[in-house]
Amino acid sequence: DDFEDFEDFGEIGDSSSNSSDDKKKEDGSSSSALNSGDNFGSGGNDSDDDAVMKSLRDRMSEMSSADDFADFEEDEEDDDDDEDEGSGSALPDLEGNTLSSIDDLIGFAQAKARQKAADDVKKGKKKKAFATGTWEDENWANPIPHMDESTGELLDLEDILERGVVLLANPAKFCSDLAESEDKSKSKGNSFIGGLFDDPFPTFGDSEPSSSISPALLAKFGITLPPSPDLGPDRRADLLPVVILIDRDPGRGSQAMLLNRRTGNLMGDLPPTLFESAGNADASDEDGFTPHPLAAFMIQPLWWAGSSPSIAKDSDDDDDDPTISRGGGVKAIDMLHACPYVKGCTPLPKADGLFWGGDPVQAQKAMKDDRLEKPMSGFDFKFFIQTTRWLPSQLEQEIKDGTWYVATVSKEVLFRSRDRLGAKRAKPLWTEIIELLGDDYKHIRDQLYGEEDD
Repeated sequence: DDFEDFEDFGEIGDSSSNSSDDKKKEDGSSSSALNSGDNFGSGGNDSDDDAVMKSLRDRMSEMSSADDFADFEEDEEDDDDDEDEGSGSALPDLEGNTLSSIDDLIGFAQAKARQKAADDVKKGKKKKAFATGTWEDENWANPIPHMDESTGELLDLEDILERGVVLLANPAKFCSDLAESEDKSKSKGNSFIGGLFDDPFPTFGDSEPSSSISPALLAKFGITLPPSPDLGPDRRADLLPVVILIDRDPGRGSQAMLLNRRTGNLMGDLPPTLFESAGNADASDEDGFTPHPLAAFMIQPLWWAGSSPSIAKDSDDDDDDPTISRGGGVKAIDMLHACPYVKGCTPLPKADGLFWGGDPVQAQKAMKDDRLEKPMSGFDFKFFIQTTRWLPSQLEQEIKDGTWYVATVSKEVLFRSRDRLGAKRAKPLWTEIIELLGDDYKHIRDQLYGEEDD
């Protein structure tokens, strides 16, 4: 009986409904036990024990039910307080702000790192170049005017079109709906011959042929039709070309790389046999395993730089020609990167410390060079196939016609990942640069997004 009482005591904490039912049964059994025997003997002692245990169980059940209800009310009050403070997905940071996305969390961590670096400088500790810049110091774009504001005359493009400048597409030259709006605001004076050269398939009728949208210009950047408003502003901005100038020569013309068009492949998708001519055929380890020649760049995207084919390097005499591909065994692949110790690379003076070309196999060693101020990874490299070319004076004429805006852009902006991060996606490259150029370019951004989206 004592053991059974111990088992009953272990059942304390059941639900209130079960406790009530048990209470009714125990009331009957206990009363009958108390009233049944005039001769208690040893059985009387058992009955007394049952009565004490019943009373104890009833009391503990009431206390348990009351505690559970109080805890429930406290949880409800805490939930209400959390809802009043912010959204359910927001997390408080150390300063009382809310972090509602991965971007906010990364920004908070970067801000803390910069603050710590600034504090270290104040304390006299060694300054590290890669940890002290503010967001504005690392993310910038500056316009390069090519028109004299006082006279309206074109400035000398020889001084403007240097290696490393970035060209942003004028949306009115690529989107037909925006071109029509621009045409209405201008006087109609286009010549018939000019229209023939701009559009190889001109249409004739009561209205004058429009030379604002050139199919040849669209095809140069892999665009079959003018981006429609139905695509949405971000998708249209993704299709607007952003190119970086690699070379300009009066005799050969100009070369640039399209920065915002991916092929859909990664560097690891390339077959290792492409690198055999780079001297890596016998790169197996002690176990006979042959790693991929570009192991450090396996997950890096392969970008489509334009519709013109790359020119492979045939001899050492081509070392002085920056338009020749220097991709080692991969003769048709080139790199844009921030490592000055890559063999055969060419500096881009206007590109915020970026370099063009080099051997991607050797680059894996160069990115670990002890002379670097900060460690590098595969994300400091962008790989391209093909290129974009203009005939002599062709690019200059497009700039005169208003097809391109010229700017210098920071490495951080050009190399930022534009992949989706949770529910939030980074801005298209064209959009971010045009916004960083300042208020003078706000009306160009508004052509795609409208003023209400600012």
